[in-house]
Amino acid sequence: MAINSNSKLRDVIADERAVAIIDEYVPGFMDQAAAMGPCMGMKFSMLIKFPQAGIAPDAQKQLVEKLDALDA
Repeated sequence: MAINSNSKLRDVIADERAVAIIDEYVPGFMDQAAAMGPCMGMKFSMLIKFPQAGIAPDAQKQLVEKLDALDA
């Protein structure tokens, strides 16, 4: 399955390449995996826009670009 920013969170965290990219912008991202249960069906691109994610808009753009380039 191709992974990109529109993939569901459950698919993104199953891909080691995607997790490595996310860890660049959100260190310790996977440490919070237990709390992400209700969000697993959300598109990753939507999830990172929530203020609780704590990701600046410019970092969101870079993160999306890197994820979209994974299987391009």
